[in-house]
Amino acid sequence: MKTFYDLMLEAQQGAFAASMAKEFGISPDQQAKAFEAMMPAFWLGLRRSAADPFGVAAFWQKVGAGQFQSYFENPLAALTPRAQADGESIVERMFGSPEIARAVALQVEATTGITQDVVRRMMPVMANMMMGGLQRQTKADANPFLAMMREMTGGPPPKPAPKKRPDLPFVTLMESFLGPEKEPEPDPNDEPMSNEEVIDRLFDASRSMQNSYRKSMEMIFDRFTTLPKKD
Repeated sequence: MKTFYDLMLEAQQGAFAASMAKEFGISPDQQAKAFEAMMPAFWLGLRRSAADPFGVAAFWQKVGAGQFQSYFENPLAALTPRAQADGESIVERMFGSPEIARAVALQVEATTGITQDVVRRMMPVMANMMMGGLQRQTKADANPFLAMMREMTGGPPPKPAPKKRPDLPFVTLMESFLGPEKEPEPDPNDEPMSNEEVIDRLFDASRSMQNSYRKSMEMIFDRFTTLPKKD
């Protein structure tokens, strides 16, 4: 199963890490540390978006917009002004406020020693890579988020296709990462994963995040948002 860590390693035919380090004047080791330190914030941002149906729809509308895969594959395209603007839009969508983005950058600086200004400039580039990896994994015509958006905006109806758990679009995304699955025998005791649980798996949360660091990121989001906590 591919996680977002795998997608970042594949970005730009494996050259993403080196190009990022060169662009921002840091070592490959520093780039890797920054990447690891930022992922919990991206995880939390997506997780909270997934709890809001309108947030999920807006997120997936961005994925289906078409430009992110070119950033994922082309180092030159990933560093253009348009790419910067697109990535900044994703950062704003995930974090919800400039205050959260600044606080996350400060936390990453404290953890890695990379200045917050550099971290803040890296965020849109990494957001583009994440979105491009998602776009590469899914086809727009079979995309449950885009189908939902067409319905909400009065666009043409999507092509008929079998859908599993349409109320949990991130679960359908996970199935696209895993590829076609065999139909298992139904187990009445099994419950489908929630959108949040799928995001946890995509970010490989249990492996990659220390509890203390994850909690520090959660405190940042809680401080600057008014979203109700999930019981």
